Amino acid sequence: MNRKRSKQIHLEQPEMGMKKGTDEMYANPFAELFWMVNNIPVEARELICKQCDWSVPTFYRKLRSITRPQSTGKVRGVSSAELASIKAIYVRVFEETLTGLKAVDITSSK
Repeated sequence: MNRKRSKQIHLEQPEMGMKKGTDEMYANPFAELFWMVNNIPVEARELICKQCDWSVPTFYRKLRSITRPQSTGKVRGVSSAELASIKAIYVRVFEETLTGLKAVDITSSK
């Protein structure tokens, strides 16, 4: 079976009432909170792939536990500079998400 997809799958589908982007309003505050938090790993993965010049399969291959030695905390195939970049990306994504979560107006919901 061929598992390649011809186009990328998007979780946020405008035709289903979900609007993409941080400046636009969602259907309700719960949906807005959910999609903000749910988007953390996707956004982090995209930024890491761009920063480290990896493809998505390379990202997951380096992430697999089988590629890590059991006795040390080092990750084979990932340099310390790449790890520092990855940590900075996660911190940035979490900070941006936290800022967005704090900005959600929940007073208009019932």
